[in-house]
Amino acid sequence: MTALYGVLAWLLLIVACTLAAAIAVGGLTLVHARFRGIDFVQHNEVGGFIIAVVGTLYAVLVAFVVAIVWQQFEGSESRAGVEAADAATVWHAAAGLPEPLGAQTRGAMVGFARTMIDEEWPAMRHGGESPHAEAAITGTIHAIARFRPADAGEANLQAQLLRSVEDLHDARHQRLQDNKTAISGFQWLVLDLGAIIVIGFCYLFGLQNSVVHRIMTGAVACMIASTFVLIFELDFPFRGDLAVSPEPWQTFLRSIGAL
Repeated sequence: MTALYGVLAWLLLIVACTLAAAIAVGGLTLVHARFRGIDFVQHNEVGGFIIAVVGTLYAVLVAFVVAIVWQQFEGSESRAGVEAADAATVWHAAAGLPEPLGAQTRGAMVGFARTMIDEEWPAMRHGGESPHAEAAITGTIHAIARFRPADAGEANLQAQLLRSVEDLHDARHQRLQDNKTAISGFQWLVLDLGAIIVIGFCYLFGLQNSVVHRIMTGAVACMIASTFVLIFELDFPFRGDLAVSPEPWQTFLRSIGAL
């Protein structure tokens, strides 16, 4: 499954829809050929009531899962922006520190941003992380904590910087956790089972025009497959073709470079 995150989203969508439609239509053709003597048309009325209930329940289930992964994706995207904003806050506030600590803190934030862009974001596409990022943050925390303020103003600045760096540390850990939390295998099993049942019900209907029946069945399978691809792409917000970009960090570097 992880290897599929390296496939372009649009290509994965086309392949998934094509395969799903082909399998569904092939199954429909085999079932109706195998039970040629059964008049499927006479079951349409009763089957229609049942599929309405089953289809509605399945639609609610799929919509719920899509809503959850979509919210998690947007949350991860928002937190990535907040994380870069925390680094910018530290960089600007460090101007009030005496040298060489001020320059060291600013340099640490710039280095951390470059580590995010060059190392951590590429590593997260495979579920990993940068081995240097944690050391950069903890080193900055220790350096600021060891600082001995000369007056109340510097003490307040030290407290503010410690809070900001700790917020940056927590935001990074939350981002890494977002990239490990996924829909469980059992949840995928329930979604797959529901898809099989819904498509299976399409086999129990009868139409005088078999071509129209195949098109309708293929369309249902394609719709379900496209929803699965959407869930798959949003499930890990930093891995797929739709992954959250490191743009906030690039913006941070551009903004301080312009000063």
